[in-house]
Amino acid sequence: MRALRMIKAELSTKAGRIFTAAAIVAVILPLVVRDQFFINAMMLVYMYSIIALAWNLMNGYTGLLSFGHAVFFGIGAYTLMLLLYRGVTPWIGMLLGGLLSAGFAFLLGIPFSRLRSHWFALGTLVLGEIFLIVFANWRAVGGALGLDQPRRLLLSPPSIYWLNYARPTPYYYLALGILGLELLLLYLILNSKPGYFFQAIREDEEAAMASGINVTLYKCISMAISGFFTGVAGGIYTVRFGYIDPYAVFSMMRISVYPVIAGLIGGVYSLIGPIIGSLIFVPTAEYLRAIVGGTLGSRFQGVHFASFGIVLLIISMRIPEGLMGWLEMRGLLKPLMSSGGGSDER
Repeated sequence: MRALRMIKAELSTKAGRIFTAAAIVAVILPLVVRDQFFINAMMLVYMYSIIALAWNLMNGYTGLLSFGHAVFFGIGAYTLMLLLYRGVTPWIGMLLGGLLSAGFAFLLGIPFSRLRSHWFALGTLVLGEIFLIVFANWRAVGGALGLDQPRRLLLSPPSIYWLNYARPTPYYYLALGILGLELLLLYLILNSKPGYFFQAIREDEEAAMASGINVTLYKCISMAISGFFTGVAGGIYTVRFGYIDPYAVFSMMRISVYPVIAGLIGGVYSLIGPIIGSLIFVPTAEYLRAIVGGTLGSRFQGVHFASFGIVLLIISMRIPEGLMGWLEMRGLLKPLMSSGGGSDER
């Protein structure tokens, strides 16, 4: 009951009404927009929003800067694909992929929790590259060529059980539904005791430890929750595209770095920020990758990567608190779905 009262209070604010209107628009969008390319692009925005929110739990709320979320994404993607070959419905595959990612993230947190700031970030970055190399050379899971979904799914009539639709609309609603569930769960977590512990660790790890908080345990819990939703996002990718390879699902740039930039654009001390950031950044990034990388990439290798670097530099210099933080600090928008103590701490 307390949780329901908290959510009702949030949605009764001006920002809450804007959020509610945006959610309604998102639900009815495929009913009024027939452009399948646009619906598919929005599905990708929601998928990246799921990852960005998960990353933000670690970085924005627990103070753990990660560049290795591709590891959790890849585990979820490969788990679902391998279970499809065993005749398991992708619904169970997504859940098990998320749980495997969460379990790995929790265990990873035990040694990694001892690493501080840039060493933690570097460790996660290296881990992502290790997974890419291992899976690219692991023949049992397809090696560098990856895996296609089982042929029987291509020949079967579309069904909700197998999620083998050709059109992007069902996957749009799948990603939107999981994003909504993640947003709700993270809001409840961040307004509970674990959420306050996460923020205490972010603000001053030594003080949190001195006050009796089991810092290692709560870092591991934060990583596990983050890993779970990122693994589920990997499952969404698998059922939507029906093909995975290590260079796609363990991609440092598109899986590990995109959510970081989206989170920074939207604001890392807000649950809505990473979603806004994804809505702005993901279409822009794909445009740069396709157009700028295509026209200039033949002469200047990696020009779109340099473009992302410039974007990060501008953000860090002009709006280091992110778009949502910038609006809140200037009184233009009341904090929505931030944690109980998050807005005060800024």
